[in-house]
Amino acid sequence: MTRREFAELIERDGGAVYAFCRQMTGSRDEADDLYQETMLKAMECHERIDDELGNPKSFLMGIAAKTWKSRKRMYARRQRIAPKEYVDDEGIFWELADGAPSPEEAYISRELCRLVRMEIAELKEKYRIPVYLYYSAGLSIEEIAVSLHLPKGTVKSRLHTARTLIGKRMEEHGYERS
Repeated sequence: MTRREFAELIERDGGAVYAFCRQMTGSRDEADDLYQETMLKAMECHERIDDELGNPKSFLMGIAAKTWKSRKRMYARRQRIAPKEYVDDEGIFWELADGAPSPEEAYISRELCRLVRMEIAELKEKYRIPVYLYYSAGLSIEEIAVSLHLPKGTVKSRLHTARTLIGKRMEEHGYERS
């Protein structure tokens, strides 16, 4: 892939990669750092990125996921050596674009979204990353499998387990499964 094609890829898919970074980190500052590190790594190997990969966007998501895992391991090592307090931003609420809901409906929707995000954030990383890639980044199971270097069956299993766990936790909050 040429530098020009790489720039077009970033123009086209950079927003989705940044959104994925934002969801993984939960913090704008950390998402900025993760996005920048992801793009630097992608730029270093831009010659290897081509349309034969199937979906270059999934390649970028894979780099972001691996970088995030690496940073978490490094953070955990540092915490064992010299613990420090971690401050996190509050979650962002996105308004639904389904017409004009009443204030009560809008509040209930925001609360439900907040609870679902909270429960997703509580999942183990091996479940959380495929959920973010599937629902937020819009990658297919095959693309997730390629970017995480996992078999398709493992991705399907992790998504199923994550949905089940989230469903059970939502029932504990008083919501019914549909």
